[in-house]
Amino acid sequence: MLAAEAGDFSRFPSAPSFAAWCGLAPSERSSGETESRGGITRAGNSHVRRALVEASWHVPMSTRHPKKPRPGHGVAPAASRHAAKCNRRLQDRRDAMSQAGKRPCVANCATAREMACLYLVK
Repeated sequence: MLAAEAGDFSRFPSAPSFAAWCGLAPSERSSGETESRGGITRAGNSHVRRALVEASWHVPMSTRHPKKPRPGHGVAPAASRHAAKCNRRLQDRRDAMSQAGKRPCVANCATAREMACLYLVK
């Protein structure tokens, strides 16, 4: 679904620009030396943003150790290692935000942004 909505990922110069296109970038109000950051901008593709936010609600329930694939559905070892590493990173970020006292919806949006940035690693 992400690939269908985004089209050609090479048009995004960086992972944060893809997250901004999804509407998961933090808003900012600046004037002189005063800098104030707010919630996500929501100025982007609402379908992709919703899919990423919905997927990030399931991060705390995912296992830290990948399951073995069914016979005949093997995955390349490098892809499996990368997916496990990304899953651990998302869980660690979510845990850190929860321990810092962030609200669950804030931690979830941060996890969705991280997921968007991990998706576009070049």
